[in-house]
Amino acid sequence: MMKKFLYGVLCLALLVGCGKDKEKDFEPDEPDTPVTPTVVTLELSDADLIFDAEGGQKTFTITSNAEWTITNESDWCTTDVASGSGNRTVTVRTQTYNALEDRNMNLTVKAGDKTQVLTVTQKYGNAIVPDKAKFEVAQGGGDLAIRVRSNMTYEVTIPEFCSSWIQPAPETRAEISDTTYRFIIAKNESKDSRMGFIIFTSASLSDTVRIFQAEKDQLMLTKKEYNLLAKDTTITIELRTNIDYDILFSELVDWLEVVQTRAVRTDRIVFRVMGNTSNVSRGVKVIFKDKNGALADTLQVRQFTKGTHLGGIVFKTKQDLIDFHATGNTVIVGNVTMGGTELKNLQELGDLLVEIDGDLSLECDALESLEGLGGLKQITGSLVVTASSSVFSSSSAHAYSMRALTSFTGLTNLKSIGKNFIITASASSSTSYFSSSSLDSLKSFEGLENLESIGGNFVVSASSNNPSSSSNPSSSLISLESFNGLGKLKSIGGDFKVYASNSLNALQSFAGLESLESIGGSFKVASSSFSYSSLKALKSFSGLSKLKSIGGDFEVISSFSSNSSLSSLESFAGLESLESIGGSFKVISSSYSSSNSLESLKSLKSLKSFEGLSKLKSIGGDFEVNANDSYYSSFSSL
Repeated sequence: MMKKFLYGVLCLALLVGCGKDKEKDFEPDEPDTPVTPTVVTLELSDADLIFDAEGGQKTFTITSNAEWTITNESDWCTTDVASGSGNRTVTVRTQTYNALEDRNMNLTVKAGDKTQVLTVTQKYGNAIVPDKAKFEVAQGGGDLAIRVRSNMTYEVTIPEFCSSWIQPAPETRAEISDTTYRFIIAKNESKDSRMGFIIFTSASLSDTVRIFQAEKDQLMLTKKEYNLLAKDTTITIELRTNIDYDILFSELVDWLEVVQTRAVRTDRIVFRVMGNTSNVSRGVKVIFKDKNGALADTLQVRQFTKGTHLGGIVFKTKQDLIDFHATGNTVIVGNVTMGGTELKNLQELGDLLVEIDGDLSLECDALESLEGLGGLKQITGSLVVTASSSVFSSSSAHAYSMRALTSFTGLTNLKSIGKNFIITASASSSTSYFSSSSLDSLKSFEGLENLESIGGNFVVSASSNNPSSSSNPSSSLISLESFNGLGKLKSIGGDFKVYASNSLNALQSFAGLESLESIGGSFKVASSSFSYSSLKALKSFSGLSKLKSIGGDFEVISSFSSNSSLSSLESFAGLESLESIGGSFKVISSSYSSSNSLESLKSLKSLKSFEGLSKLKSIGGDFEVNANDSYYSSFSSL
């Protein structure tokens, strides 16, 4: 029996011991330190608290999802807590104040990376105490109530500069004691915010309440287009706005994302742009849209492929061409100018260039050909050819500009010109001993066989100016016979103008434009003659057999003073497909001299009929045929 008893006691002891160890194992751990949220929020219910001289206590509320602290560096203002977490109402106390000027301090509340500041102001003894030092009013205006506490007599004044939009409500009147004043704030129709004052004044002191009113709703990007290289980068855009807005993309892309927004007076929004490893340029529209209205603005972001040069370039020497070719770039985003007096061709470019996202300007006096641009497929801007030569005195040598350029050979792959195609040639001489010439060897547009569209205007302009006694007349585009080389051109988005002053005398027709179907703007042939004839070989409009519509005016204008102009034009043959003219139809001849009346000086003397306009159904403007001369017989054959 004794053995059994001892054995039971031992087992009980072991069970008790095990129970203690087990209980110890399950004792709760020390509380974990709260984890700071990924996105910390912090807001204060008030931006400022104003106490009168007697002091006292007021409260404000902290709203947060994290731990926060209050920094207070004053000795006259206290808070009932210095730190905490989550939402909490904080009591602020101030002592009695007997000085003769206001005092203020800041309570700085911090939570994570967020900071908010509460301003505490205490008025001195005799005071006029508005309940707030400033009010913010919406753009739409409305009623405003200001509660004022004072122990003295005072007046309420609205300065003249803001009295047109801040008006006291009819029932408002000043009293000594605790008074609420009501004001009517007018709607702000401008795009600028504005500030006004309401001044409470006694014989010895005053207090001012500032009124800030928001501007009219606006949403405007300071820059609306970004052209970027293929590498990884970031862009920061600025958006001037005073409304809530959404950021939308015109299409779903994985290479552009918003990584940061920071709201200040002007919002700054940061985008990350991933590198473009493909051989195709890409783009997207980013739309900033008012959440509650129709306001919107659009940002265009384009990222080019490797081999893109950003920025304009001027080529003047062969070395310039060689240096660019060495970069391996195939696209230029910017304007390109071929200038100077050295370049005869562009062979050193090696047909490497595929696209010019801008204008291409040809201004080389010595240019003979465009070889070297064989890879160019697109010009998004304008193609501008400018040749200008002049002789100013008898001591000058003969002057020439692009005299050796015979065609556009070298631009065989060019398919589109986004804006204008302009050829301007001018030659002038102030002496009868020497002459000047510009583009006088250009015969056609050969080399542009693949050009299909011109987005803007197509202008051929040539002028020559010589003294009447000159035996060496200046010349411009005197060899241009036709538009051959433009066989695939289907549309001109803007105007088509041919202008000649003492020049373009070899042009016989519009041959070469057989595929042209539409002109979005006006069609104008204008000729003026002073010392020499102009467009004297042009007989008809043949070459325009597919042209169906002209969006603007159709004008044939001839003016002369001492020689004939458009003297061979017989009819409108060649326009048999033309159905509509959106503007006016005008055929006008005018003269400016009465020195003689020779038959050779007649303008438009060969025009016999309106043959060629048989399908013309509509003219949107006027129909005008006008011979404005006193001494010559214009339209003598009509």
